[in-house]
Amino acid sequence: MKIFKILPFILALFLASCTITQEFKFNKDFSGNTKLSIDMGSLMEMMSGMDSTGTQNKNMKDSLDFLFKESKEKLDSLGIKNIKFGWENGTDILFMSYDFDNIATLNKTLNASNQGNSAFGKAISTEPHIYFTLKGKELSYKGPKSNNDLGNNPDMQSMKDYYKYIVIFNFERKIKKSDNPNFVISADNTRAELNGSMFEILKPGYNSDITFKLK
Repeated sequence: MKIFKILPFILALFLASCTITQEFKFNKDFSGNTKLSIDMGSLMEMMSGMDSTGTQNKNMKDSLDFLFKESKEKLDSLGIKNIKFGWENGTDILFMSYDFDNIATLNKTLNASNQGNSAFGKAISTEPHIYFTLKGKELSYKGPKSNNDLGNNPDMQSMKDYYKYIVIFNFERKIKKSDNPNFVISADNTRAELNGSMFEILKPGYNSDITFKLK
């Protein structure tokens, strides 16, 4: 099983609360870095309560480390660089980050991450998706959507407030203008953040798209 399958499997099946953060950093030439972080602290705490020896937590972390390493060659073939993955120091936050040279490479890698797994199909559509479009100094982002309204699922209704989804954009350029009030723009106009319930943000009717006009 590859990294593309294990991450969505975690998101879809673990019933403990979690926060998923996707962060993008763009240089002036629109190369940059992206990082996906999953705070699994609640899950680890739940597993510790079921296993006082800590064996389950250690085994799961060891298995995930192995799967990340196994997937590095495939990630390299997509044209991304400086791949890092594992656990944030001293925390239960699982992460993967990499550098990209251009928007086309970023789109290709984000699509491969979704299309390479079937477990995530119930949460996010795995159809080909153009996340970013660049026209001069205008960058548009089209957020991913679920195949159905997860928040209306009776089994998940009580859990929706425990799943947080955060999308962050950091720019070397200043943001001149943006078109979605759901995003909070920083005082220095270099950062935009969308923060809320994963079920709300991923549902088809929610506006998670944004266009930035940059200086």
